[in-house]
Amino acid sequence: AIEKSILIMNKLYYFYIVAKEGSVKSASEKLHLTQPTISSQIKELEEDLGFDVFIRKHRKLDLNRNGRFVLKKAEKLFAIADELENALPIRGKAERVKINIGAIQSLSNSFIYNFSMKLWQDDSVYIRITQGSQEELMKKMDRGEIDLILSDGNYGKSKKLKSILLGQDKIVAVGPKDLEFNRRKFPKNLEDYHYISFSNQGRLQEDVEYFFDRENIHPEKIGEVDDITLMKVITKHTQSFSILPHRAVKNQLQRGDLKLLGELKELKTGLWAIFPSLSANKLVIRKVLNDYFHRKSKK
Repeated sequence: AIEKSILIMNKLYYFYIVAKEGSVKSASEKLHLTQPTISSQIKELEEDLGFDVFIRKHRKLDLNRNGRFVLKKAEKLFAIADELENALPIRGKAERVKINIGAIQSLSNSFIYNFSMKLWQDDSVYIRITQGSQEELMKKMDRGEIDLILSDGNYGKSKKLKSILLGQDKIVAVGPKDLEFNRRKFPKNLEDYHYISFSNQGRLQEDVEYFFDRENIHPEKIGEVDDITLMKVITKHTQSFSILPHRAVKNQLQRGDLKLLGELKELKTGLWAIFPSLSANKLVIRKVLNDYFHRKSKK
């Protein structure tokens, strides 16, 4: 029942944003998700509820009577979340609940912190974050050493696991700020430059290799790195390029430390939370997921 509630909250969140923004297009731009992803989530919500929430007129969406009712409930639900957090009793020196979060190395540190931010401020929780390859983290989850994995792919292929889409991000190629690069010839001219890749074969790296094969691009790979922070440093100080999620390099691009070479528009990387269906820490997992979606709804 708890897992089902989390999934419905996820879908309700997308409905809430679409209703507030007035269209799937505007919501997709705000959430950095594709329009089909949002549309499918709303469709699933309607199937769960047993009724439609929108009147569909070509590309325009208007709330129907049921939709207006659901929106009011959603607004109250998100408001109650804040009130509940403030009303929770202080545990004092009671033993903290331990939660172990795993994160694959291609995720940015800023995203990992943003996801777990409220937990670091919760005096009832003790957090441990472990970074590693998808394979390593899944093995640790099987052994009960990790409660939740932040990943770039939906690896929940077993009934023993639950996977929730947290968001999506665009994929970009970046290089040092002084790299001479003609963006009009992107992406074909990438093969004229040295390339640094991830050494772990996660979903992002698989998608990049597929993109190279499809576009018949053959850049010279000069090395592999399994840490996203180190990859950005090496890219900054060499005449090489790397391909990373946009949110991982957003600050470096704004500061001018790195140069944007182009966006791989055909590719998107997903941000997923994966956790066991049966977990001793399911209440903490539910809390961090609900908080994450609640904060996103306010942006």
